Amino acid sequence: GKFRTIEGVHRWSAYKAIGTERIDVIIIDLKGDSVLLYSASKAIGPKQLLEAEAKETARTAYRNNPKISIAAISKSIGRSTRTVVRYISDLKAVFEQEVDIKIYHMVQLGIPQQRVSYILDIPQRTLSNRIEKLSEMTKPIKADLAKGFSVSQIAEKYNCRESMILSIKSENKDDIEIFKSLKWGLRTWDYWHWSNCDDRFGDDWPGRIPAQLIGHILFFFSKQGDLVIDPMGGGGVTSDTCLVFNRKCWSFDLTDNRDKRPEIEKYYWDINNLKWPVAGKTKPDIIIFDPPYFDKKSDDYDSKSISSLSADDYMRFLKKFCLILNQNSKKGTRFAFINADWRNFQSTSALNESTENAILIDDYLGIIKEAGWQRTHIIQAPLP
Repeated sequence: GKFRTIEGVHRWSAYKAIGTERIDVIIIDLKGDSVLLYSASKAIGPKQLLEAEAKETARTAYRNNPKISIAAISKSIGRSTRTVVRYISDLKAVFEQEVDIKIYHMVQLGIPQQRVSYILDIPQRTLSNRIEKLSEMTKPIKADLAKGFSVSQIAEKYNCRESMILSIKSENKDDIEIFKSLKWGLRTWDYWHWSNCDDRFGDDWPGRIPAQLIGHILFFFSKQGDLVIDPMGGGGVTSDTCLVFNRKCWSFDLTDNRDKRPEIEKYYWDINNLKWPVAGKTKPDIIIFDPPYFDKKSDDYDSKSISSLSADDYMRFLKKFCLILNQNSKKGTRFAFINADWRNFQSTSALNESTENAILIDDYLGIIKEAGWQRTHIIQAPLP
């Protein structure tokens, strides 16, 4: 393994300079404690930390681990808890606001408190108290909106995503009003086309789809308050759009991104052992499934992504997957499957193309029907 030198760096360098190959060292297991605070504690006494050193040590320790106790910092740097609180008060305020923003997203999306508590590592009683005070957090945001500040300005001020500000702005509005406020325009039900993705929704992600597409699915095939399941959440386009359109949304993805997007829960759909990710009797009103389009952009996805499967295994996965979705749905659940033909047409003229190794929409439709779903609409949606 690797070790970090806490004391004796100069002696270590001197031994290396004279060619010494073996020296005695003391190895200490800090059991997860801060190396920085341990080093600081060794300076207490005859080598008392200077005021500036103590303050910077406390602030760095808190930045590295905001959940560290004030008492632990106090003991390590030889300062009172009151002094430590003064050192880190601004950092603590920022961290607490970041936590409240995460809680807001997850609660608004209908994620049960037990799961929120587990993901954010917050005791349920503490979480309940914080949820009760969320309205206080949104008051200054609503005030800024009333004063005419732009969504982007307010998002920057509070260090949050624009989708959160848009969701607060959209309170008590119906879907048509939300469409108008977003300046999207409403497409006809069978042909949807946009020239770009709306950067206010989701992160930069392989295969990113327009939030406008998700918004139209929600408008035509769900109602406010419905529960959306997004089994491959990716960069969060679906969850952000649901937030603004007042839908609940449970998202899952194999990438662990809980620091930035805790509302997208880490979950790996194992082709050899497919299981539903959550327990309980709650069933979705609509499932929005946007998988990797076989091996398109496969180099950009995680190595465990289904885009790395062979064509046969990819189709085998989809068969099992569509079935488990159906088994965990209720009467009336809608299933929006977003995909496209896959053709291996590189360096091949249209006249010489063969469908032998292609995966076509017809193939997907066969899988969906076999899993027990009934097709109701096919909507053309060329992506930008």
